[in-house]
Amino acid sequence: MEGDSSNHDDDFLFKETHYARYGYERTNIYGVSLLISRLPTYLDRAPDFPSSRHDQLPDTILPMEQKGLLPKPRHHLITASASELTAFIANDGYWNCICLDLGLETGKSEVIALDTMELGNGEDDIRVAVVIAVAQKTDNDIEQAGFTYSLRIYGHDTPAKPYLEQTLANISASSQLIPLDCPPMQITHSYVHYKGEKRLGFFASLMDGAVHLYLQDETTRQFQEISVYSQYPMLQKISDRRINILFMQLFSHPNGTQVVCAGGQHGELFLGFYDKDGKETRSHCIRTFSPITSVLIFQPRVTKASRDEELCLVVTSAIKHASVYRSIQTDGLAQHRILPQSALYDSVLCSHAMDVDWDGEREIMIGTYGRQVLIYKQVTGTQDYNVLWRRQFAYPIYRIVHFDLNCDGLDELLVTTMYGVHIFQPNMLKAKSRLLEVLQFIQGTKRQKLDLLLEWKKQKELEKSIIFEST
Repeated sequence: MEGDSSNHDDDFLFKETHYARYGYERTNIYGVSLLISRLPTYLDRAPDFPSSRHDQLPDTILPMEQKGLLPKPRHHLITASASELTAFIANDGYWNCICLDLGLETGKSEVIALDTMELGNGEDDIRVAVVIAVAQKTDNDIEQAGFTYSLRIYGHDTPAKPYLEQTLANISASSQLIPLDCPPMQITHSYVHYKGEKRLGFFASLMDGAVHLYLQDETTRQFQEISVYSQYPMLQKISDRRINILFMQLFSHPNGTQVVCAGGQHGELFLGFYDKDGKETRSHCIRTFSPITSVLIFQPRVTKASRDEELCLVVTSAIKHASVYRSIQTDGLAQHRILPQSALYDSVLCSHAMDVDWDGEREIMIGTYGRQVLIYKQVTGTQDYNVLWRRQFAYPIYRIVHFDLNCDGLDELLVTTMYGVHIFQPNMLKAKSRLLEVLQFIQGTKRQKLDLLLEWKKQKELEKSIIFEST
């Protein structure tokens, strides 16, 4: 098959180590969020790990000496299914799954979208906010009853407890409800330039054709909606034209600038660039012929060799191929490459980028409604991509993420499907081989530097002897 150089061994790159099925019903394509937190953890490894799932926080004795904030934040996964949330909390050599009780009534309320963020800077001001979009039946006894919609924010105004597990287990102790007039779609967050300072806010795209921005009031700590016009003129144009945005990404570049991409229900694709002061410098807009299901901005190289390195954009759609736009800083949306075989497995629902073979270059991943995950690698010296790995699942693929779930130094791959989360570990033999290659390279480099140093010293001694003889 054209563009297919994939290895047919399922364990060629990753090996599935666990499948965590949702406790109730199913999730949706916006029901996954990564929580990046400096809070320490304390729960021990469960006896039946990894199958354990705590419906409530275990009655465990806290450590004698309280741990401080972590020097480096850790990633954790929060998933939503129907009326419940589950946290996959990373730890050293294992992880814990805890059900978060938000007081939602099963069968009456459903979580449509989810986002999480850590607020505050000082050690005494850490807060964890969980934002969900909820659809609630107006009458539970009537099968064809209508729905009301709302945003619910938990934990945003309450100081975090000493440990992450405690904080999440008590997240519903404080909440704010924002009524909505129409169904919500995606929720995401980013830092926003507002009144001369950078503040963390979250964006909600609704089916009223507008993108809504909410910032937290520093005094009341309640979130309030503000106009997107002064902050993001491109988003205001979207709202003025009543374009339903299905997926949006706000990418913070290492050089301090920001790139925003949004995909619409009728194939609209928007791309905006913002300088270090938050001012929009330019924007692009095209229209494709299919609803945009996901957009992904990423840097191809993993290393931080250049802060001005090119950016790439992956765009997936419901009834067309997935495409890659390269060098979007200079070329915008002018040129793209099609990912081969991306239209063979029904709608493409999600995309992701990860260096799966540790060569310093990120590979592209897509997940399809036809239950396939495909990994693409760029062909050396070209702008084309070939299929490197493909795997079939039992249910449609909704989201793909990667992070170090068991804190062993290697990132796990987590694939969220309609009914659960598949956890994959990297191929350990390949990891060992790659590590040996790196160690040998480092050793060779050290030896080369030592030889150069000895040669330099020898040359200096020779120069001194020549000068001495001439005098």
